[in-house]
Amino acid sequence: MMSPAMVLNYVAVNTPLDTLAITDHDTMDGWEQAQEFKSRPENDHLADLDLIPGVEISSRDGHIIGLWLHKLVPKGLDTLETIAAIHEQGGIAMAAHPFAWLPGLQQFAGVGLKFMSSPFDAVEVRNSTPTEFFNNMRCQRMNKNRPQPAAEVGSSDSHFLWAIARTWTEFPGKGATGLRKAIQDRTTRAGGLTWGPLSLLNYYRDRRRWRKFCTEHQVELRYV
Repeated sequence: MMSPAMVLNYVAVNTPLDTLAITDHDTMDGWEQAQEFKSRPENDHLADLDLIPGVEISSRDGHIIGLWLHKLVPKGLDTLETIAAIHEQGGIAMAAHPFAWLPGLQQFAGVGLKFMSSPFDAVEVRNSTPTEFFNNMRCQRMNKNRPQPAAEVGSSDSHFLWAIARTWTEFPGKGATGLRKAIQDRTTRAGGLTWGPLSLLNYYRDRRRWRKFCTEHQVELRYV
């Protein structure tokens, strides 16, 4: 429901974020478009915003996020294969919403308990989607009980503008370099809250308007 250009302008104007990961589902097209838009001379207001290349990979076991990638990781691999493919590129492997599950939406599933026994660099303990309110707490509690906990991160998982920065990751330092070091040192902290029922109603209202606009103007609406 938003273009890469809309995302970057919204972040610059409406949020305190200094680092942003572009992680579309099984494609890096959004990242490439965001980079191109940011590099235009007229967009100097985006100069201080660091962009991290990444992708949300549909592994056979659930969603896994790869950060600092330079090429796609194939979907359909198992958890360990996906993590290995991310690490082969020098990337960071993150378990996205591990316990997420919705009836009829298998593509929203996380890797579940596999995050406990797999070599993830980070785990998403704060996701802004309302269904994850209790799952967030469960994931954080279980991660803390691991012999060597993964770095904790917060991700807005935004599919629409006003969800951006509802949750976030705090870390020492600044920018993509600081974030990567903090993940490796496990000094990150997840912040923010899930969005609630009113936001959900706004989401469906905006989605109906967007679908109507796309139909009237013959614009392709891509679902993920």
